[in-house]
Order: sequence, then structure tokens, then C-alpha cells
Amino acid sequence: MLVVAVLVMLRLGQWQWDRANSRTGGLQNYAYALQWPLFAVFAIVVYVKTMREEDRRAAGSGSAARLDPALSGVRREDGVRVGVSTPSVVVDPDDVETQEWNARLAALNAASARTESTERGAARGRDR
Repeated sequence: MLVVAVLVMLRLGQWQWDRANSRTGGLQNYAYALQWPLFAVFAIVVYVKTMREEDRRAAGSGSAARLDPALSGVRREDGVRVGVSTPSVVVDPDDVETQEWNARLAALNAASARTESTERGAARGRDR
């Protein structure tokens, strides 16, 4: 598929070059004639990088790459698909802006939790 795409792009570049050299051609056609081969080179570069990445992943897919979830820091919680545990961040006591931001996030989280619990209660009432 890559070969077909590259050949098509090179043919389009040749067509633009021929068009630029015709009576009705112009500077824009010369620019396109140079642009199409660059697209072909870009497609080759992306293909090569993708193949290298796949080889790198295949080489690292041994049993050592499969970690125990407890060792990898992944934790499971009810209602959460995948959570990653991270160490807590220490906030400088003099950083007022970060403390205000964290307080705002905590308030939003609390409001969201209240809304979810209210919705669950309403759903339970409808189920009865």
C-alpha cells in the first residue's frame, strides 16, 4: 500500500511539473510539483518509524514486560475502570495560588460526589 501511495504522489508531482511548464502553468504549479514528492518522503518516514516502534514493542513484549498490577501501581476501584496510584504531592506552604486551586478542586469534587449520591438515591426511589 505504501508503494502505491508513494507512486501516486510522485506521479502527481510529475503532473504538476508538466502543468507548470505548460502555457497555463504558473508558480503555484511549481510549488505543488515540489510538494508532492515531499509528501511521498513523509509517508516513507512515517512508515519506517511505525515499523521500528512495532519492532521495539514486540521485543519488549516478553514476560518481563507484564507486570503484576500491584507492582505497577495500578489499582482497581468500584466504578473506576483503571486508576493509577501516584505518590502524594507536597505543596509548598507559601504557594497560595496552588493551595487555592487545590481547595477549589476539592470543593468541585465534593459537589460532584453529592450530586452523584443524590442521583443514586433518586434512581433507587424510582426502582421501588
